[in-house]
Amino acid sequence: MTLKVLVLSTNWIGDAVMTTPAITALAGLYPDAKIKVLARPAQASVFTGHPDVDEVIVADRKSLADPLIRPFRLAWRIRAEQFDIAVVFPNSFESALIPFLAGVPVRIGYNTDGRSILLTHGATVPGDKQTRHEVYYYLGLVDHLIKKMGLEKKTAPEKPRLVLDVPKEGEDGAGRILSSVGIEKDMLIGFNPGAAYGPAKRWPSGRFIELGKTLTKRHSECCIVVLGTEGENTLAKEICAGIGKRACNLAGRTSLVEAMGIINRLRLLVTNDSGLMHVAAALGTPLVALFGSTNPTTTGPWTEKAIVVSRILPCGPCLKRTCPNGFECMLGIGVEEVLKACERWL
Repeated sequence: MTLKVLVLSTNWIGDAVMTTPAITALAGLYPDAKIKVLARPAQASVFTGHPDVDEVIVADRKSLADPLIRPFRLAWRIRAEQFDIAVVFPNSFESALIPFLAGVPVRIGYNTDGRSILLTHGATVPGDKQTRHEVYYYLGLVDHLIKKMGLEKKTAPEKPRLVLDVPKEGEDGAGRILSSVGIEKDMLIGFNPGAAYGPAKRWPSGRFIELGKTLTKRHSECCIVVLGTEGENTLAKEICAGIGKRACNLAGRTSLVEAMGIINRLRLLVTNDSGLMHVAAALGTPLVALFGSTNPTTTGPWTEKAIVVSRILPCGPCLKRTCPNGFECMLGIGVEEVLKACERWL
């Protein structure tokens, strides 16, 4: 009888990308198992191209509409699958409640948010969580599974690898979008000036403008494409207007798979700490990553093709959404410093 493993995805794109090495490790433990991922629509594309994922179970909008009945709807949906093991990557109470209600016999997750009663094999949050990359935090659940189930640990690579593949629809969609705005074979540089977590993670728009004007002046063949969500359209529009005709606003005009396709074509992405930063890291796109309130040691781009620019201050990394101390960490990152980092890739 084939073993069935359910993986519950996190609700943030960046975190979802950082779980991909753990899924690879799970497949190594159970090479003949069927691995399925339960994910929200926004994160589903992260897993569709993973070679070890047999199916992505996308939580439909109706199931997500009411937070009070959401776990019951999702549990009812997966109960019929009769999973043997559930690996719960998110730290929320609800994420552990879903496989509990679905009757999954083995449920692995971290003992956070008072949910230890819902897990059969709860893991203690590692003491080095604030000093080690999140990739290892998720891999820690696989190690816990090995220990609790008495499994033989497979030889792991020296450095775990993020796994992300751009589906054909993403490549085709990226081509259509770029053609529609008159971009064909330009040298593409991406700017990602937003950050869903909060303004403390965002480099000022005026500095993106200054950087873009300098780059387009130095590199006559380059075009700046500004990426982001629909909610970041005003910010992107401001930056494009400031740079001039060699900048194009794509904020809110792409799905995640289309954004993946565009990032895959970039010569460079200049970005705040964000989900698209982790997408670029997984795709091997060169990065200049700007860090303010968050910690590059734990959530920095997991790739050799990245230069992280940050200011180390006594108050940081504070992990706050808004800055109470004058935004010094981000204001301390100058345009010239970021420009030099860009030129190393260009």
